[in-house]
Amino acid sequence: MFASLSNLRRAALATIAALCLVISSACAGGTSSSSGSGGSTDIKIGLTAAPANLDMTQTSGAAIPQALMYNVYESLVKLNTDGKTIEPLLAEDWSVSDDGLTYTFNLRKDVAFSNGDKFDAQTVKFNLERLNSWTANTPSNLSAIDHVDVSSDYAAKVVLNKPDRNVLYWLAGPLGAMFDPNSVNSLKTKAIGTGPFLVKSYSVGSKMLLTRNAKYWGNKPFLENVQLTYYTDTTSCSNALLSGDIDTIYDFIAYDQLDQFKNNSNYSVRVGNAQGILVLSMNSQKGPFSNEKLRKAVMYAVNRKAIVDTVLNGYGTVLSAPTIPTDAWYSNVSSMYSFNQDKAKKLIKESGIDNPTIVFKVPSRSYAQSVSQLVKTQLEAVGFTVKLETEEFPAVWLKNTFNGKQYDMTVINHVEPRSVFNYGNSEYYWNYTNTAVSSAFEQARKSSTDEAFNTAMGNAVKQIQEDAPADWIYNPKLVVVSKSDVSGINKNDVGISLELSNIKRS
Repeated sequence: MFASLSNLRRAALATIAALCLVISSACAGGTSSSSGSGGSTDIKIGLTAAPANLDMTQTSGAAIPQALMYNVYESLVKLNTDGKTIEPLLAEDWSVSDDGLTYTFNLRKDVAFSNGDKFDAQTVKFNLERLNSWTANTPSNLSAIDHVDVSSDYAAKVVLNKPDRNVLYWLAGPLGAMFDPNSVNSLKTKAIGTGPFLVKSYSVGSKMLLTRNAKYWGNKPFLENVQLTYYTDTTSCSNALLSGDIDTIYDFIAYDQLDQFKNNSNYSVRVGNAQGILVLSMNSQKGPFSNEKLRKAVMYAVNRKAIVDTVLNGYGTVLSAPTIPTDAWYSNVSSMYSFNQDKAKKLIKESGIDNPTIVFKVPSRSYAQSVSQLVKTQLEAVGFTVKLETEEFPAVWLKNTFNGKQYDMTVINHVEPRSVFNYGNSEYYWNYTNTAVSSAFEQARKSSTDEAFNTAMGNAVKQIQEDAPADWIYNPKLVVVSKSDVSGINKNDVGISLELSNIKRS
């Protein structure tokens, strides 16, 4: 869920990093390091957000699906690299009933799990009817699924209790992952999927090794071995690329170090769109931010452009609403809370709270640490007192802040697509509820046209923005830096997976 915060996801890390989960693969690939044309079939990719384990049904955050979705685990359908189009994957095709309540999926007949277990309509039924056992990755997004009827071995009818225009979209992500029914009791340490890669091993917080699935039902990937290496700081990650320890940095965020790669012909730098929203959440159910005027004071006190320029070196879009430019319902609403210190001071005075004090829980991610220092300075300039408290990410932050909701303010980059829907979930960590928003989301779900869907979504966004349960600071760009012989990495992040199947070496 969170990126690089998710997820989101990503004992304290210092403790668990010493642990090594060795995950057995049912079918390990070879170890060849070169292709017939002489290019390497191995790659080492640097990342800065590590999975706490391999179970995305119980562990929040984006790091697990980033590594496993479409690579190890597959879904009935997948999201195209444009982030909008739904394509077949384990389903050859599908149809929707006129009333929008039944989705019939015709499944591929040549698919098996990497341990040899069969994939069929009973597998689909098992997985989609156990979503209520998930505690992570917002299973409520597929709450419209009532049950699954098995028409034949390779035909599954997903029956809804109410129309939901989002069903295919959510089925294309982690919630739609097909797990082997015989392996769900060991999801934390074993990943048994139908995908083009197998998890060979994972040293928690350090390295994940994947190898080509020689028995994959689809087109075999070019890469034979993939090493995902996780770094706790961006400088170490950059140095690893310069020294040749890794071949690519996906989601490069050491922006002040980017020029050394842009000006070197041995590397390529690609900039694309991402789903992330840097969210400065304010707990509106307790503490100082139960006062709406203080939340709005924050909105005016934070200089978002200064943060984008300083933290991202300009590689991002200034926001002030929970929507990004690639959303069909996006409109430039950043002017609603333009930086205005006088307005912020006036709202603090109107709140009736002298010298409001905030406990700001900050995850131990480099971007979050940088943002928090700027926000602290900006808020104290208008009359807040801000106490920064760093929490180890992912373990401590997920336990205390995300799950325990023990915070006044926190900050994280939400990278999961359409995270705005979580503002309709009163149980979500930002502790927000508004019946008008829930109603707008419901209208979107049951809409029959794209126009009606986008209108309802726009209405929800406007109401959320008016209530200010958070400050949405920026939408970062995705920056991918690679050795010049690496190609095929999608420069646009759709918020689900770092898909490995299309990557090649020349």
